[in-house]
Amino acid sequence: MSNRFETLIQSLVDLKIKEGERLKRVCPPSLENSGRYTHLLQQISELRGRPLYYPYIGSGVGRGPLVQLSDGSVKLDFTSGIGVYILGHSHPDLIRAGLVGALEDVVMQGHLQANAIYVRLMEKVIQIAQRNSSLSQGWICPSGSMANENALKIIRQKKGGVRHVLAFEGAFAGRTGSLLEITDNEKAKKGQPLCGDALRIPFTPKKPHLALEALEAHWQNKGTQISSFIVEFMLGDGGYHLAPRSFFLPLFQFCREKGIAVWADEIQTFCRSGEFFAFEKLNLGEYIDVCTIGKSLQLSITLWKKEYNPEPGLVAGTFASSSSSLHSALALLNFLDQGFMGPSGKVEKIHKSWVQHLKKLETKKLISNIEGWGLMIGATPLDGKASTVRSLLQNLFEKGLIAFPCGKGDTMRLRFLIPAVVEEEHLAQAAHILEQALIAQ
Repeated sequence: MSNRFETLIQSLVDLKIKEGERLKRVCPPSLENSGRYTHLLQQISELRGRPLYYPYIGSGVGRGPLVQLSDGSVKLDFTSGIGVYILGHSHPDLIRAGLVGALEDVVMQGHLQANAIYVRLMEKVIQIAQRNSSLSQGWICPSGSMANENALKIIRQKKGGVRHVLAFEGAFAGRTGSLLEITDNEKAKKGQPLCGDALRIPFTPKKPHLALEALEAHWQNKGTQISSFIVEFMLGDGGYHLAPRSFFLPLFQFCREKGIAVWADEIQTFCRSGEFFAFEKLNLGEYIDVCTIGKSLQLSITLWKKEYNPEPGLVAGTFASSSSSLHSALALLNFLDQGFMGPSGKVEKIHKSWVQHLKKLETKKLISNIEGWGLMIGATPLDGKASTVRSLLQNLFEKGLIAFPCGKGDTMRLRFLIPAVVEEEHLAQAAHILEQALIAQ
């Protein structure tokens, strides 16, 4: 890229950053924008066929965890787009990467015609993966569901078309027709014909023998009709629960002994556990045959060991991802690879600070069951009833803090996906808003 382009890009980045500098704290909406904003909300509700979960329509202006909506309000975004905006809003490295990508010759890059950035990104991802695993090949696609679909097809081909998949109770793999078999969410399956492909394993970290016994029972019943075991190291949709290495190890050893592929679903945990991969944090990479990553990467990738390389034609598709997404993904990895990961990295410092804030609320009996890794932290507010949590979330949104629910049935929890660029002042402000909303509930 010529010096003239570099100069123009830097000027645009500087302008964009300056635009967000005026965002200092949470603030309420502007009355002069209320009529237009209400109309926008009505429009999107009609066009989608249902309203937004939150009345959130962004203005395009943000600064780290702070985001301005089109009604003039400023909020703390502690969902990061359900795990997408790990560097918050308007991060300069991602603005630059997006502009560089926009200046490529095409908007979307594909598997038939890919530019050099495709190669550079895959090289970086596999370099990181091989720090703790034998994953050596991969395929880029736009979404997590597509990455998981590719993983499912690759494993089934390797296993000769074997259908059944082991999955934890509370698992979430995606909303496509095939992945609904694995996803343990009845609302997502309503009206859909199912084939019973998933075999459930209880997620019981405190009683690991129950999970192993269930695995052994499924093997006795289905045997070689089981192709794989899909594993979320931290249940996302299922309640933000996690387990130690000692829980997973005997399950993985059994799978290796019986020839069951271990498929790590890291669509949400990638970059967020305190290491790039959660299997790296647990030192379980040697057991991983296939792994899917996404969300924070701005695109998704299916990774596999060389022996799982699919035959030509099984995994294809027009789009890899947009040029801007490919450049942004590489910029993101390079940024986080500088002091964010590991026991003394910034992600772990953010985790400890936010947990300390939550523990203060726990001593006041406002929340309980604080659990999580790195930038992914869950807690049960008050009585934990679904109605209570939904009401609390709306109250939090109105006060300026965006969080999200997780869990099943009548019991729900708060889910926080904190941006890696958050500062202590933001955490303190978020904790204050949370306490006030809990007291008012």
